Amino acid sequence: WMRVGRWTKTIDYGEGSASQAGFPPMPDWFKDNRYWDNIAKGLRQVGFSDQDTKKICGENWLRFYKNAFIAA
Repeated sequence: WMRVGRWTKTIDYGEGSASQAGFPPMPDWFKDNRYWDNIAKGLRQVGFSDQDTKKICGENWLRFYKNAFIAA
């Protein structure tokens, strides 16, 4: 198992610790995938253009897949 660039055989507590294992709680503005639009809203609020927001929220991945995975 590889974690943070190191091989380890010890217990990996992820984002937590031995006393509080697991992933930290999700923020109020993104509890699950239904809150995805809050990321786009936040990007626009801090000055990202609509075009850049669309790229960050998925268009870059779509372009990558289209160009990287060409049918044989």
